[in-house]
Amino acid sequence: MRLLARDLNEQINSIKRELDNLEELWVLKSKTELRKKIFFVNTRFYLVNELQDIFLKTYNPLEEIKNYFKNQYLLEVVIVNESIKNKLFEDGKAILDIFMIWEIDREEFADFLQSIFFDKKIKFAIISTEDFFNRLSYWDKLIQNILRDKGNIFVKDVLKVKEKLD
Repeated sequence: MRLLARDLNEQINSIKRELDNLEELWVLKSKTELRKKIFFVNTRFYLVNELQDIFLKTYNPLEEIKNYFKNQYLLEVVIVNESIKNKLFEDGKAILDIFMIWEIDREEFADFLQSIFFDKKIKFAIISTEDFFNRLSYWDKLIQNILRDKGNIFVKDVLKVKEKLD
């Protein structure tokens, strides 16, 4: 996540001083790239899980995703794996993070995901309704595994796929 002093309406020196203080406390680590000091969370910090919990209580990317899909009328099915909530901290074990059926602007969606996940890679797939039903008809193993993956949240289900799985 790139955060600039102007984004926070603060003086660069005060932000730098606070980041240095957090590094002294071992909360953050830093590295230098191209004459810039880049800070990141120290995953070995003994309270890192508590900091993670605090962050997730104030920032839930799943809600951002649900809000995004409210205005996507061309999508018939949207399945989001619940592990996406922790994607900022770990990669997760889901086959896909987001599975969609019908149409969406891939570039716009990828940009949206980059903005809410701070450039972390999110795995998503988009297929047509025809392709989906075609794959279902011959029991495509990948589609079956995606649909039955643990932790799936059906954000949108015009085709009533979830009912057919039960």
